[in-house]
Amino acid sequence: MDFSTLDAAWATLFDQFARRLEATETHQGQETARLLRENNKRRPSWQLHAHDVVLSSALAALHRDPLVEALERLSPFLAWQTRGAFTDSDHTNRAYVEFLGPDGMLKSDEIRLGVYWHDRHTFYPRHRHEAVELYHIVSGTAFWQHTSEDWIPRPPDSFVVHQSNEDHATKTGDQPLLALWSWLGNISFDSYSMDVAPAELGLEFRDFARN
Repeated sequence: MDFSTLDAAWATLFDQFARRLEATETHQGQETARLLRENNKRRPSWQLHAHDVVLSSALAALHRDPLVEALERLSPFLAWQTRGAFTDSDHTNRAYVEFLGPDGMLKSDEIRLGVYWHDRHTFYPRHRHEAVELYHIVSGTAFWQHTSEDWIPRPPDSFVVHQSNEDHATKTGDQPLLALWSWLGNISFDSYSMDVAPAELGLEFRDFARN
């Protein structure tokens, strides 16, 4: 099978990822861009992955953005990790792909990075981890809470840095969220923990049996 179009889309994805995180002018962004460029000649072992993540609404807002064609072309081959959420939905509404990392489509023990999707009207409670985390918002204005701050709307082309073990949370309104993310430092999931949803929300955590 000819994988040249997938290879070209992957190259575009890594190039756009590097450019956008480098533009944050943060140490995390610079280091992420460096590692993306170091690995930009590598390609995954292409295989189809069944998932129910629907990116059409998030991508529609991007118009002629080079990421649109790349993500649409790669979509059936992206290894989405679906996660439950504090919500009333029985369907996937939070998911991520790890492009590069210990569990990534390409292996690396230096970094975790990928794309994160968060559907409309979905809540991700306070959580923390030892890794330093950078998000670049690609599409959708979501609400982000950092340590003890109020909920702050973050529009497309903005970014958020979470330092090691800092509490943070995210929720969406009428717009789905699509973001690029990277972890540096202690990138093990062993340090990850998440709080329960506030009782007044009346929501229960729903996970998926396949996780």
